[in-house]
Amino acid sequence: MNFPPDESGYEAWLRYPKLSDAALRHLCHVQACSGTEPALEELSRALRGWGLGELQHCEDDAGLELSLDPLLPEEGFRISHGAGERLHLEGGSPNGLLYGMFQLLRCVNCGLSLEGESAPAVPLRMLNHWDNLVIDPVHGSIERVKGGDTIFDWADLSRPNPRYEEYARLLASVGLNAICLNNVNAEPEILSSDMIRGLSALATIFRRWGLRIFVSVNFASPVFLDGLPTADPLDPRVRAWWRDKAAEIYAAIPDFGGFVVKADSEGKPGPGTYGRNHVEGSACLARALAPHGGTLFWRAFVYGRDLSDKLPDAKARADRANHATHEFMGLDGQFDDNVILQIKCSAIDFQIWEPVHALFGKLQHTRMCVEFALTKEYSGYDVHMNWEGPYFHHILNSPLLASRVEAVTAVANFSNARNGFGHLLHGGSLYTHGRLTWQPEADPRAVLDEYTRQMFGREAGAAVSAMMEKSYDTVAAYTMPMGLTYISEFLHHFEPDPWDNHQGAGISPDGIGTDRTVASGSGYIGLYPPKLAARFENPVTCPRRFLLYFHHLRWIHRLSTGETLIQALYNSYCDGVDTVRDTRSQWRALHGKIDLERWAHVYEKLALQERHAERWRDLVCRFLEETSGIPDEQRRFVSPSPHNRLRSGFWKAVEDYHSRVEREKAALRGAKT
Repeated sequence: MNFPPDESGYEAWLRYPKLSDAALRHLCHVQACSGTEPALEELSRALRGWGLGELQHCEDDAGLELSLDPLLPEEGFRISHGAGERLHLEGGSPNGLLYGMFQLLRCVNCGLSLEGESAPAVPLRMLNHWDNLVIDPVHGSIERVKGGDTIFDWADLSRPNPRYEEYARLLASVGLNAICLNNVNAEPEILSSDMIRGLSALATIFRRWGLRIFVSVNFASPVFLDGLPTADPLDPRVRAWWRDKAAEIYAAIPDFGGFVVKADSEGKPGPGTYGRNHVEGSACLARALAPHGGTLFWRAFVYGRDLSDKLPDAKARADRANHATHEFMGLDGQFDDNVILQIKCSAIDFQIWEPVHALFGKLQHTRMCVEFALTKEYSGYDVHMNWEGPYFHHILNSPLLASRVEAVTAVANFSNARNGFGHLLHGGSLYTHGRLTWQPEADPRAVLDEYTRQMFGREAGAAVSAMMEKSYDTVAAYTMPMGLTYISEFLHHFEPDPWDNHQGAGISPDGIGTDRTVASGSGYIGLYPPKLAARFENPVTCPRRFLLYFHHLRWIHRLSTGETLIQALYNSYCDGVDTVRDTRSQWRALHGKIDLERWAHVYEKLALQERHAERWRDLVCRFLEETSGIPDEQRRFVSPSPHNRLRSGFWKAVEDYHSRVEREKAALRGAKT
């Protein structure tokens, strides 16, 4: 069998395979304004890859003209035909021209129309890296990314690495314009003078491709980094420290984007450490950034604090979904103008098909950012094929977000794996994140088709799209169907562990699901606007994908399909596994239509996914049978073990995590006031 030449996946979707369309040779002759060097570099790569020739600059008879149009939005572009075969690419700025060039090349690769006008709907379009400056004993060099290690050489960021520029190209190609480089569980050393010099070198690379850099900072950096006796945001010494640090950064990086802060969350220090609120804490840092045009992203993922003054009901306090909304909704309109509240897309923690966070509907006068996760933290890491496009589209088009969101970010899944993602197809989620952030109302299936055509060609791409389109619902079906949450093991969230970690799913002898109703539960549903709350409150009208997120129902509760709830769960787990098995067979049919290296990589991942999906099915359904006392009608489950055995060293990892938190707290307690 004659296979196409092997590829590693290194180029991701920025492949430019040979074209037979000689009519496109006019693109080699270019007339361009100044400031278009990156766009022309990309065009040159494409022309060579397509076999159309070398780029030639000319003043007359150009086949492609690049120019600026001040009437266009700054990052917008227009592609139009002129006389004959002449194409015009106009941008509102050099960055607009860059985005327009990527659109032009995308259209050629996919066989789409070479005309159109576009501008981003969201001003700030970002990725958050959870990369660690020092290798963490629990999570390694990147938290939650298991497909490889960090691409950043934190010992010397100025050391040349071609991967930096290749990565910047990838991000620019899908319209992203910002990147936060390090973990939200930030080490104070990110603000050291040596590190700032290295960040400046990175900023030079990313700037060429239209990207501003941000860093995550530890709220107590003045204590940890320079020995101040306190990090109290109202202390003049602390405010002066942040002002001086911001000035140092902007002297080295004039277009530095700003800070991302995780404070008062999961053991991290914050304004609550000193009896201050989030407005007071954020203002300290925001006012240090403001003179330089910097932005502060303040994360709203805060839970576990004492909310007895806001939530007198114990049942309400016990539900993490309530915490961030009650913590922040009373602060609406009080944050500084350059503060953006970074809110997870959902209230618990990146669960599969978790409904949109109610907090978005409670903030009318606060700048907001929605945060997604590309890392597949609860959905199979780099093992399971899992394209998140349907979920991104669902959240971004929620009426609670409307057009009020000023930024969208996602936890990055890029690593030093040769294909960048560990799983070759997981680039599809990054691609879709960028394209939907640019245009949230776009059809995610059309975006997926773009991705697969560029990855595998038009014929094979259509078949791959059909497999990837259903992958998100498939993973949900055999892990957490109907809105179930938290039945994976405690720390890594990869293996099923229903025996030891099922409380968040509301599993008990009488039924399953979490009661978040106003009538009898935690009351979280009542935080939504009335019409939406009424829909969620009634199990008959509640969307099936959210049913067990909002309701605790008896095992024998009858669904609209006629199935009992317990039988519907058994069927879901089995159907999910069957779909993975079918997908593997469909991929096998592409043998010979995709180069052998990439074909074999995905086929092996699908084999691992099938085995792991079976493990989820067998262990969870065995647990459900034991708990409910109701067997599967078809008697399908023969589990090899009654319990999930966690990986060795798990509790040592938990101990390491809690020890780190206690060390930080001890350092703050030991600081003199």
